[in-house]
Amino acid sequence: MSKSTVDPTALDIELPAVPFPSVPAPAPMPPARPENWTRSLFHVASALLALVMLRIVPSRGWLIAASVSLAVWAWSCEIARRLSPAVNERLMRFFARVAHPMERHRVNSSTWYLTALVGLSIFAPFQAAELGVVVLGLADPAAGFIGRRIGRTKILANRSLEGTLGFFAVGTLAALATLTAFHGLPLPAMLLIASAGAAAGAIAELVSSRLDDNFTIPVTVAIAASIAGAFVPAS
Repeated sequence: MSKSTVDPTALDIELPAVPFPSVPAPAPMPPARPENWTRSLFHVASALLALVMLRIVPSRGWLIAASVSLAVWAWSCEIARRLSPAVNERLMRFFARVAHPMERHRVNSSTWYLTALVGLSIFAPFQAAELGVVVLGLADPAAGFIGRRIGRTKILANRSLEGTLGFFAVGTLAALATLTAFHGLPLPAMLLIASAGAAAGAIAELVSSRLDDNFTIPVTVAIAASIAGAFVPAS
């Protein structure tokens, strides 16, 4: 009895293609905005100017009047920009060294900052308002600086864990320095208030998407510092 062999190549059999599950590549981190040292220095200078204003105004009424005047001027410019492309171009050219290109058709960050100052001047205790402006002015640029250089661990959008931790560290030190310079509190109380404000500001910077963080950070820091301050025994 002979054994027959079958040549498999002679069989005209077409096997269906079986798709292999594809593993999606990790989403790349959105490119960071280029470094703008002039804008960062403007950020710091604005915070120091606001801190001086908070320290030297004779009363809350004067503070409200000053901050409302600045906010009205800023929003008037925003309205003029919307009504006149020529005005928009002139203002963007004038502030070219500190404005982001994306702000050409969006509300400028400085406008949001001045709006936050109105809220702080009306509602926040002076101590909390001071921490709100210094944490924004120093910790926010520091977060960008650190995140652009060593940020590797993505958290949300283009925010990194390293940048957020940098925000918290610099914000805590800035708040602690402000409390030490202007408020005679025990060290544990200052550490509590400073770290609470910085942590709240870091979270606000991390999750702010719909509202500009130049508004959300100082307001959030002031609220957190006020709450933490309520747990400090009166001296």
